[in-house]
Amino acid sequence: MLDDLLASTDRVAIEGATARLAIAGAPALRLVLRQLATAEPRHLPRLIAVLERVGAPATLPALVPLLGHRDGEVSAAAVDAVGVLLDAARATVASSALDALTTVLLDRTRPELVRVRALEAISQSLDAAVVAPLRAQLQHDPSDALRRAAAGEADTAHPAAPATSGAAVVIAAADGDLPDDPEPVRLAVVAHGATVALTSLHRLIERTRAREGREDVAGDHGRLEAWRVLRATVHQALAGRGSRLAVYDLRETLAVLGAQTPVGMLSALQQVADASVLDAVAEAYADSDDAWFRGQLATIFREIVGRDGVTRRHAVIRKVATRAPAALAALWPGAARQ
Repeated sequence: MLDDLLASTDRVAIEGATARLAIAGAPALRLVLRQLATAEPRHLPRLIAVLERVGAPATLPALVPLLGHRDGEVSAAAVDAVGVLLDAARATVASSALDALTTVLLDRTRPELVRVRALEAISQSLDAAVVAPLRAQLQHDPSDALRRAAAGEADTAHPAAPATSGAAVVIAAADGDLPDDPEPVRLAVVAHGATVALTSLHRLIERTRAREGREDVAGDHGRLEAWRVLRATVHQALAGRGSRLAVYDLRETLAVLGAQTPVGMLSALQQVADASVLDAVAEAYADSDDAWFRGQLATIFREIVGRDGVTRRHAVIRKVATRAPAALAALWPGAARQ
């Protein structure tokens, strides 16, 4: 897969190799990190794109030095990858990522494009009140591009996108501007989910889940289902790009909804989930008598086991063997013989 990523000149092939490496998990991540140390500059953006999709805290030490790379394409790619880590669950990782991007943003010797990308990443992940002091400081920057970006005169995530474009609809929804009808947002995600920033898609999942909760409290099950379909569509967009940013949400949804989990979320689980969801898959299997749903769970379980190289000695499998032994036997018949 790594050879395909570096040697291909076909955009589709490169995208496919990137997604496969991102989905492959820890072994591929180690391989990419080793290659990163010796790769030619022309290959670095492709390797960094894999790290962006994985979004693992362990990649931060390798990415920070690349923020200052002399090649603007490399440093811009590094900004995007570090931007994903602003949403890291560990506060120390998120704080370190913010410090690194703030340094880039305020360094007037850096290329304009890289600084604007840093502002984009910070603005997409942090509350406006937190970003406001940085924007105020940039109002006196010698760069016209930075002053305009700080003033909000341009869509820094997608400078060429008009305000009414599909990409802008997705970004606005991710920033909290949710319409009454989720369908236009869903269609925009279908059309532009492959290009909108991963952090925007991640935030849109959070916004949509909160909206589902309000519709549930209101007892409007039709609207609840419509918002849930949107969330499933966003998960598919993330999974299609090999991103595991929202696997935690897939796990939680499966645990709560069981057989009512949307098909799109089941598909995303199969594509990008890791061993951390296996116990939730097994428990959902044990709690359901829906043959179709159980068949989907079996496919998901076996896909993850094969992709992550899970063995009978893995902690999560021992947990499943204790809590749902019958489900484990059905999902993974060979486990008992390991």
